Parts: sequence; structure tokens; C-alpha cells
Amino acid sequence: MDELTEAVNLALDRVKAAHSLNEGDLADHLGTDRMTLWRWRNGYYSALFRNLIPLTVMVNTPLPIGAADQATD
Repeated sequence: MDELTEAVNLALDRVKAAHSLNEGDLADHLGTDRMTLWRWRNGYYSALFRNLIPLTVMVNTPLPIGAADQATD
């Protein structure tokens, strides 16, 4: 697993734990669906991924430099 995917998973897990959410509830909380979460957790980043970047800052899990550039349409 690359550095970006590890950081994304850590951020998602921190939000999930902080709010006692399961994976489906986490998707709802983030305004996305479970398939998008699965993609993010497995290193597939769509344009929607850019919406996750502020969340990683809020949970003190900064993403590597250039993370937003990996988001593809």
C-alpha cells in the first residue's frame, strides 16, 4: 500500500472511530457511497477524492504532497 492510500485509510478510520460509525454510515457521513469509499481505501481516486482532502486536515492526517494530482476523472 502506498503512502497516500495509507494516509487516506488512517483518516477514514479516525473519523469512523470518532463518530462510532460503520462503513455504510461513514459513507453517508461523508456524502458519498460505499463503493467510492472502497475505491479510496484501495487507492483509486476520482475527482470526488478532492472532497476528502479537507477532512484529512481536520483529523490531523495530512496527505503526501501532490495527493490531489492523483485524482482522475
